Amino acid sequence: MNILILYYSGVGNTKMVATKIFHELQGSHEATLVSIEDLSTDITIADYDSLVIGFPTIHAAPAYPILTFIKQMEQLENSIPAFLFTTCGLYSANTLRIFAKLCEKKNMITILSRSYRCAATDGILLAPAMRIWSRHEKRLDKKVENDVSVFIRRCNDPVVADIPRFKIYSILNYPNKFFGQRFSPPIYTHKQHCVLCGKCRIHCPVQCICKDDEGYPLFDNEKCIHCYRCIHHCPKKALSLTKKRPLLKTLNDGWNWSSGDRK
Repeated sequence: MNILILYYSGVGNTKMVATKIFHELQGSHEATLVSIEDLSTDITIADYDSLVIGFPTIHAAPAYPILTFIKQMEQLENSIPAFLFTTCGLYSANTLRIFAKLCEKKNMITILSRSYRCAATDGILLAPAMRIWSRHEKRLDKKVENDVSVFIRRCNDPVVADIPRFKIYSILNYPNKFFGQRFSPPIYTHKQHCVLCGKCRIHCPVQCICKDDEGYPLFDNEKCIHCYRCIHHCPKKALSLTKKRPLLKTLNDGWNWSSGDRK
């Protein structure tokens, strides 16, 4: 079976899970792993037998880049079964249902959907220091391995759509979703640490960072999607959500992505 694994990853959690799925499929199936940010015109989705699509949950919704990607896609002539997964800090609410509905319009039929709790890219920056913010869920590798087996089994059966049900408890999260999507703290540059490398600007998925007159990063908060890739990937920890001091730790500090433990 020829399987295409597409993903968008903000800081690295989704890439980690997508890579794990890729390794599980290798050997018994022909698998291709690619980020939507690097997707070339040589890859045609219709040429594949099935799909795996992964993305992070940001404020109880699919991340903006993956939403833009799926909305701009042309509808496939023939239906393709798909395994959808999302990574989230605490819980994903109705993120998978939202995305599965969009996939259905493009003739991509969701036959399996899963949520994986990973290190919280925003929680570690905003909330009081707690271990839960910097760790993945227990036995994550085993869970992914089992889910891949389920996906392959369902691919071999007649395709039956499995759209996630609406989660009633997600209503309790509406205030957080509403205000989180509209009001977020600005990102500050601590110039005494910044080395003007430009990595934050180059790698921003929505190009919301430019340079000021001195060459320091300048942020367009209205365009920012709050993935915080710039903060976590800054080599000198020169960016933070607090004006008074730079970060002490980020998710880029000696992180062992496979085990979920600090080195």
